[in-house]
Amino acid sequence: MTSILLMIHIVLGYTALIAGFVAALSRKRRGLHSKSGNVFFYGMLISLIAAIFLNMIKFSPFLFPIALFTLYMIVGGKLIFSLRNSDNLRKWWNLYTGLGLFISLMMLGIALFLFVKNLLGMGIILLIFGIIQSLMTYSDRKNNPANHSKSRIFQHINKMGGGMIASVTAFAAVNIHFLPSLVVWLTPSIIGSFLIAYAIRQRRKKYKMDY
Repeated sequence: MTSILLMIHIVLGYTALIAGFVAALSRKRRGLHSKSGNVFFYGMLISLIAAIFLNMIKFSPFLFPIALFTLYMIVGGKLIFSLRNSDNLRKWWNLYTGLGLFISLMMLGIALFLFVKNLLGMGIILLIFGIIQSLMTYSDRKNNPANHSKSRIFQHINKMGGGMIASVTAFAAVNIHFLPSLVVWLTPSIIGSFLIAYAIRQRRKKYKMDY
């Protein structure tokens, strides 16, 4: 059972990573972008569910909250465009941000546990991700896309971009061993954040948006 779950996690994780790059580089319209985006979402979703089950078999206080963090990102990006009705989106978004609060508290709590166990490197990484999750959840709660329809596209870019960052980070953590763990885990977030900011800025310029 463990080997099957691991195979599903790896194969669909790599598939989602490739599809995510295709979606990011293709023109933002229905067609290649939306199809590859769906492959990215569902590939990541199933890969993450497999990872969560693997953690139930052999719990990792580090990887489990990271999997939930990634799940939060991709589900948010999907919700924004899947629920066109504002009332439905508003209801589900409140539940969604409640999940985000739970994840952030879990990450911060486990980071504290890792510090107590003198696992400083892992504790610092999880603390940083926990702070990011907390700030993101607060912003999501404050800026419900159901109340800001014109900015949905930017929230979609931010969420799916965050999911891509998490996917690249997981790939780097598994395959890059010659660099310090802090560098491996945080570099994709730093570079990815700049790329997301650039993509949002270009989108604003395209539509001459100031908000």
